[in-house]
Amino acid sequence: LQISQNPKGIFINQSKYALESLKKYGSESCDPMDTPMVEKSKLDEDKEGKAVDPSHYRGMIGTLLYLTASRPDLQFAICMCARY
Repeated sequence: LQISQNPKGIFINQSKYALESLKKYGSESCDPMDTPMVEKSKLDEDKEGKAVDPSHYRGMIGTLLYLTASRPDLQFAICMCARY
């Protein structure tokens, strides 16, 4: 966590951790979005997709879940991905 204080108050953020995580998983060039995922969307299995390393995927989801501790607005999208 990064903590800063100024005359308006004390501010806490996780921008350094978030940026390091994006670099770790090769997503640093992705564009930001206001709404990470539409509600009631259904994720289907990609039968023609290539196999992925489950431990890599679990690490990515774990990183995102850690970030949602301070960002409940992201929690829905992360939990949808964690189901798979």
